[in-house]
Amino acid sequence: MKKIISPLLSLLFCIHFASAQPSSSSIKQWQDQKFSMFIHFGGIYSVLGGVWDGKPVTRGLSEQIQAHAGIYSDTYANLAKNFNPVNWNADSIALLAKAAGMRSVVLTSKHHDGFCMFKTATTDFNVVDATPFNRDVVKEMAEACKRQGLRFGLYFSLIDWHYPQASPISSHNSDYITPEHHEYNKKQVTELLSNYGTISELWFDMGSQSPEQSKELYQLVHRLQPDCMVSSRLGNDQGDFAVMGDNQYPDYSIGVPWQSPASFFDETWGYRSWQKRGSEDEKYKEKLESLIRVISRGGNYLLNIGPKGDGSVVGFEKDVLLKIGTWLHKNAEAVYGTTADPFFYPL
Repeated sequence: MKKIISPLLSLLFCIHFASAQPSSSSIKQWQDQKFSMFIHFGGIYSVLGGVWDGKPVTRGLSEQIQAHAGIYSDTYANLAKNFNPVNWNADSIALLAKAAGMRSVVLTSKHHDGFCMFKTATTDFNVVDATPFNRDVVKEMAEACKRQGLRFGLYFSLIDWHYPQASPISSHNSDYITPEHHEYNKKQVTELLSNYGTISELWFDMGSQSPEQSKELYQLVHRLQPDCMVSSRLGNDQGDFAVMGDNQYPDYSIGVPWQSPASFFDETWGYRSWQKRGSEDEKYKEKLESLIRVISRGGNYLLNIGPKGDGSVVGFEKDVLLKIGTWLHKNAEAVYGTTADPFFYPL
């Protein structure tokens, strides 16, 4: 993830109403989710927890530590041998999402470092083949969501620092996607939409694609899963819902399906061991207020957690989510089944 600040007006044109798009009922189902869990759990960066060479890496987001700490690609890849999240429990996380009042989960299948949290035929740089854990995290989360009646979506980074043509690594996240890299991405997207059941949304992120590349991926998604919602960060006016800048929401309702992605802390999305977390009550009020603002303006709120390298959820984040869930249980009618406030005026 990277903070993106775009003029809100431009977001009104980010939805590509092509012939191959989700049905109106699928769009409504997506909008009715209201509140969802984002999970930045990515193997190597989760293990490092924002620390390199014994020191906190204070520059940039911790899930992008490879770029910000200047870690050589072979050194970084070798760290996969240390990824063994013995406390990872997909059912426990799905139950936490339900207790928090969330109706779907969006998991990082691959972040910018190119490490795949699923079994893939395209590279051995994946959680099954490169780690002692030897389990498909995407598969486990998909199955847990199905058991708990939650919709399941996937985040997919269009840039990939492990792919040979991605060199040299940059930290601006707008890397050009070569034709060969585009074909590589298409193969992985095909696997994700073919091997893990129904995917409610595909959350593309980053990279500088050509209009043809964006359109090809958009059409590929809807050919494989017609009702999968595609995020506008696919670029080039392709997408089924507009994504606000990180931790942002508009001051007014807008006329397209939209979502606000939020992290517990502006400084990071992935786990950061030295993060100053402050008061749980203050964070609970902050995130609950953001949720209410987003819902009142007709959007969906996607709130992120960053599990530790051992797979466990940070206690601070769990406690805040449970407090939000308690409030939602008492005030469900104020969130679920609602539409944008037609009388809203910005303060």
